[in-house]
Amino acid sequence: MDTNRWPEALTKFGIEDPLEPAKAAPRMRKSLRQAAPFLDAAAPPLQSVENFVIAGPDRDIPARLYIPQGSQAPAPICLFTHGGGYVIGDLDTHDRLCARMAAKSGVRVLAIDYRLAPEHIFPAGVEDALAAFDWLVSTEGLERTGADADRVAVAGDSAGGGLAAMLGQQRRDQIRFQLLIYPLMQLIERRKPKLKALEGHILSVYTLEQIVRAYLPDEKAAQDVRVSPLLENDLAGLPPTFIAAAELDPLYDEGTAYRDRLAAAGIPVEYALGKAMPHGYFNMTAVLPGAKDIVNRVSAALGDGLRE
Repeated sequence: MDTNRWPEALTKFGIEDPLEPAKAAPRMRKSLRQAAPFLDAAAPPLQSVENFVIAGPDRDIPARLYIPQGSQAPAPICLFTHGGGYVIGDLDTHDRLCARMAAKSGVRVLAIDYRLAPEHIFPAGVEDALAAFDWLVSTEGLERTGADADRVAVAGDSAGGGLAAMLGQQRRDQIRFQLLIYPLMQLIERRKPKLKALEGHILSVYTLEQIVRAYLPDEKAAQDVRVSPLLENDLAGLPPTFIAAAELDPLYDEGTAYRDRLAAAGIPVEYALGKAMPHGYFNMTAVLPGAKDIVNRVSAALGDGLRE
């Protein structure tokens, strides 16, 4: 894997200046947004893609609804929260991934653009995710999206996977299925020795430190289960779960730990490992052979999880 030829955005995925996250974050967001179309292969055609806003706790939350071919209301739906360390990422950086998931699963996907740090520290992103979910399952949200209230899932990658896990815990009675893609499950333990292979261009222990600096000015907040859902003791009643992991990923251990805890609690859980894959590979189907196959497999599992 020749990472020297990757776009500049991938070599600067983290906040590079620990003293100036407010200056670095906008530059990182722009770089990733520009690189996204070159990293992710075009998705299959959809019935429609619609942009609108959802009323949030502090501002309107931009949202994008992906409707697969042949979908008829009331239809299964998945709320998707994007990754990016709570600092970067938006609807456009994950547009092709969401479109592919919708097309391959037959499930409507509602992606949201929650507030990001350092402009909006914890719990802003959590509040937006909860507000968007509560709107989705309300009468207004179900009518606007054409969703079936009995077939609602949550999904997300990386930090968005952590938000999806948080939603699974906080709204467990209303969720049929959860899809966690190399989820960021805790921000307490970040300093243990890692294999050098895990210290890649996309996510490193250094990057995790900068995420905390930007997102959690008070490090004690990392003990909150909304930041670190791996710490949640009560796993009873959580929805069936699919966890997709990356082998070359600092988050590999915590995703595996959550898988094992769910299984021990009697929660049905499936697991897929991207062998020799780095963190972020779901968004790199154009440059990493094999990534598309795993995305398609996981998307099919999402569809299966929401069947009538």
